[in-house]
Amino acid sequence: MNNKIPDFDRIIDRSNSPAEKWNKPAMLRLFGRDDLLPFWVADMEFQVPNTVQKNLVSRAKNGIFGYEYKQDSLYQSIIQWYAIRHHWKIDRSHLCFSRGILNAIATLINIHTEEGDGIIIQPPVFFEFRLIIRDNNRNIIRNPLKIVDGKYGIDYDDLEEKASDSKTKMLILCNPHNPVSRVWTKDELKRVGEICLRHNVFIVTDEIHGDFVFNGHHYTPFASISIEIAQNSVTCISPAKTFNIAAVTDGFVIIPNEKYREQYNVFTKRLIIHKTNAFSVVAIETAYRSGSEWLDHLLDYLQDNINYIRTYLGERIPKVKLVNPEGTFLIWLDFRQLGMDVKELESFLAQKAGIALNSGYWFGRQGAGYARMTIACPKSMIVEGLDKLANAIKNI
Repeated sequence: MNNKIPDFDRIIDRSNSPAEKWNKPAMLRLFGRDDLLPFWVADMEFQVPNTVQKNLVSRAKNGIFGYEYKQDSLYQSIIQWYAIRHHWKIDRSHLCFSRGILNAIATLINIHTEEGDGIIIQPPVFFEFRLIIRDNNRNIIRNPLKIVDGKYGIDYDDLEEKASDSKTKMLILCNPHNPVSRVWTKDELKRVGEICLRHNVFIVTDEIHGDFVFNGHHYTPFASISIEIAQNSVTCISPAKTFNIAAVTDGFVIIPNEKYREQYNVFTKRLIIHKTNAFSVVAIETAYRSGSEWLDHLLDYLQDNINYIRTYLGERIPKVKLVNPEGTFLIWLDFRQLGMDVKELESFLAQKAGIALNSGYWFGRQGAGYARMTIACPKSMIVEGLDKLANAIKNI
């Protein structure tokens, strides 16, 4: 394999690594079976770009892993990537680090809110947001997405009402949105930003899926909309999803507001979570400097997977609907025409179809009747999974 022509059809045996997606005890606990074809964890079944592999091996061969610092070239690789691919100029002084995006969100919750404060989320949305808010003794304020003509959108009237409460201090925004695969437009994001500015609600955006957009859609970094909105927000980004390096990477936190940036840096230093990992630095810099063509091929492959799934469902499983994916490597499937409640559907998918999907209700009650499927895998795996599903539905 090389970076120009990656072999995404290749099946990689992950049994020799502690891969969460293939973890039998975890599947047994969550789904009642440990022999499922897994589509539930949001990582890829693809090897990282060849240059990343080579440079990690080279770094390991050096054999010395003492204390290190973040070199200027690391900062420049991040800045260059976003400038070229997303036309977003990140000021180096605004760039901070975290152990990962969820770590950054938890840190920002502790800096910008107090126990008992309200934090808005927009379900159905990534379930970890709810867990982080709850675990930090804050109140979950729900601004559910609404469906109009089969497309998810933001309920601005409800958002305005929730944001106007003096106890509501923060909004966690998912851009692009996991799991419904919406790539929010600039106008949509601007409207959210203006509502939060009016009511002094601080915005934290999770933009980890920003590199995955399809069918002419365009990812807009939230902080790029206006200076005022940037000053009232923090953007969390990471190459973890883009290059399948979640286990060997850091997150980045873009904080344009000088006061907020100083608060963040003081907090992370106090907890000693600002140190450098040698392998993460190599993976990040190499991926951003040499992974662009690899990603272009990956996006084409994912689009082909989406096209195959759309056609397959239409021809063989018309009762299962694909919510049109605009971004991410996750699809949102509508099973409501099967007429099952959430537990029946969850049991059916695992026990009868033999596949592990994320049940829609995990993302909030608005996800009842849906399921999330990770499609960043060889097409043969998609084919096998859909065949299992089709046969199970046929035998109902």
